[in-house]
Amino acid sequence: MTFARARPAIVFATRSGGTTIDQDACGGNPFATALIELAGADRISLRQLPRRLRALTVQASQGHQVPQWTSWPQRLKWTLQLRPGSSHERRCALVLIVSDYTRAGLIPLTGAAHDERRISAMLAANGFSVVQGIAPTRTALLRALASFGHQAREHDVALVYSTGHGLECNGRVYLLPGDYPLAEGCSPPQLRAKAVSVERIAAACCAARLNLVFFAGCRTLAGQPGESMM
Repeated sequence: MTFARARPAIVFATRSGGTTIDQDACGGNPFATALIELAGADRISLRQLPRRLRALTVQASQGHQVPQWTSWPQRLKWTLQLRPGSSHERRCALVLIVSDYTRAGLIPLTGAAHDERRISAMLAANGFSVVQGIAPTRTALLRALASFGHQAREHDVALVYSTGHGLECNGRVYLLPGDYPLAEGCSPPQLRAKAVSVERIAAACCAARLNLVFFAGCRTLAGQPGESMM
């Protein structure tokens, strides 16, 4: 017997065309700071989560980042916090962060490296089996996503937190790997071939009950003059 698995819900750390802050007062992305704060709060329901996350991110970034989300589940009873007695729920998480852009000729993201450690610790404290420390190349990222997809199928809840330099092109958001050939440009074919789309990241979330993706990278519009990636 087959059944439909939960469609991944995606939360972006900023609006379309927006940039994100690599280091806030806590040393990382305000979006990560807000998510960690919510994880320490008491009984934040799944329905409340994106709105509370947006409010805290807007506050922490002083209005620079306004999170958006897609197809959010409304009726499922679930909390990010691991409640007493809910340890039977099988949770897995992938922390897919690119901070080293030496090969691409871009500045390193010190805050993203810090977020990898603190997001992983927060998830582990809330019952997730966490995979982190992925090499920054596109091949390594795709390999990690494929492996996580197999793992997620055996779990009730799958979550991916991802960040790095990000671009948006034709309505699709991409994570730039550490070996992205920036000198060759950011055309749609180039991004499809050399970057990793958030859609592809979300596809690895295929747990039975709930699938969540938090993307903290920029959504800089590819090819728009004067835009900078953060």
